[in-house]
Amino acid sequence: MSLFERIDIYTNNYIHCNEQFFQLVNELTSFHFYNCEEYKSILNKIFGIDLDKQRIKHLSHIPYLHVDLFKNYELKSIDNSQIFKTLTSSGTSGQRTSKIFLNRQNARIQSIALSKIFTDFTGLKRPRILILDSPELLRNNENFSARSAGIRGFSSLCRKPLFALKSDMSINHQVFEDLLLIEDEQILLYGFTFIIWLHFLKNEIPKKIKNILARRGVLIHGGGWKKLKNLNISKEEFKDKVTQITGIKKIINYYGMVEQTGSIFMECGHGFLHSNALGNILSRSIDSLQNNQIGEVGIAQIISCLPLSYPGHSLLTDDLIKINSIDNCKCGRRGTAFEFIERIKKSESRGCSDTYDNKK
Repeated sequence: MSLFERIDIYTNNYIHCNEQFFQLVNELTSFHFYNCEEYKSILNKIFGIDLDKQRIKHLSHIPYLHVDLFKNYELKSIDNSQIFKTLTSSGTSGQRTSKIFLNRQNARIQSIALSKIFTDFTGLKRPRILILDSPELLRNNENFSARSAGIRGFSSLCRKPLFALKSDMSINHQVFEDLLLIEDEQILLYGFTFIIWLHFLKNEIPKKIKNILARRGVLIHGGGWKKLKNLNISKEEFKDKVTQITGIKKIINYYGMVEQTGSIFMECGHGFLHSNALGNILSRSIDSLQNNQIGEVGIAQIISCLPLSYPGHSLLTDDLIKINSIDNCKCGRRGTAFEFIERIKKSESRGCSDTYDNKK
């Protein structure tokens, strides 16, 4: 059975098994070692790893690439003829952007994974979706930015997407009138955190719409926390503002990046982000890059069993996290529970919506 078929079965069964996860990630390391020359060179020269002569025996020993490498090199383990979709990270003028190359199989795996994680945390199945953004983002069908990829990904899990904002980022009042026609069913609101704060939450929602959202609305959001921190807006203040404006109380933050689309970490009701059967996270010492203990703040290494068409299965980020517990969160979920602390100072603003131009 091919590696892709094994990952596909894994995503469909969604079995939480640390040993199986490690085996798949280990096989991905070997796959990319033999199919991406740049990756093989990095493992040889930086980590001193030659998979022809040695085996990796523990998840914490899985080598990693820094996410910035995808800005400087076109890293892929497939032929150009197999490229189905190219994802790009956000970037302000003058900043380089990452390029992530997907074949059809990898795109399909990402979609399945997102669906599994989404259903596990929300309990929703094919709800209506109100996107707190502009439809202009989806005009380009060839290259996909992090923001548009997120919209497309979550929209694919729902029915008939509606956009809350117009092309000039002003509120679309007609959409809210359309919500009144929706029968008694749950509604997912989705958007990037800073876009929601900057544009959507400036508006007053009609009371009759607010009542609908208070009863049936769930908000999923992520990205843009660096700009909110610069504005001294905390996670609690953001949630309070959302509830004040929309009435929604079920608000779920998530952590993820375009370099590992589909493998996101969602927040439980106790305020902790969680690993899942398809993605894990390690904390590495800021000074030595050694694997940290629980409770120590360190640099996030995110590990996913999804990236097959490019060597992005183990990435060192620019983010500081703290692992709070493993298999012991009050929400009852197994796996690693952690919190995002901040982006490492002086690193580029590289979040999904951190680079949004306020003037647009």
